[in-house]
Amino acid sequence: MCGLLIGETGSAEKAEQKAKRFKDCPYTAFIGAFADKLVWACFIPEKHWWWMDGIREKPEETLGLKSATLLTTDEAKVTYPEKFKLRLPQEKLDVAPCGTDCKECPSFERCPGCPATIYYKGVRQED
Repeated sequence: MCGLLIGETGSAEKAEQKAKRFKDCPYTAFIGAFADKLVWACFIPEKHWWWMDGIREKPEETLGLKSATLLTTDEAKVTYPEKFKLRLPQEKLDVAPCGTDCKECPSFERCPGCPATIYYKGVRQED
């Protein structure tokens, strides 16, 4: 699935901080701060889609956003890139690039974890 998140942060500084936090997320295709707005395009596997629904339903709790609009589409409807390649580090990390510690996350039981970490429970795609 491809998601486009447009979130209101309350200030340009907060938008920039949030963009920097998720810039190295393996699923991020684009992220940037536009004044007090966070704009994030990402490709999220179905096993993680509950997280995006959580952002849509409770933007303050999940990402600290005042509000969020989330547009989604099937990856087959994305014109470019034809195939999204995860941006993974050379070696698996103890903590996700966004700063989340998967083993301490309350959602870790239902989540496969971040593919950039040693805690990832799914198949790590290298290509």
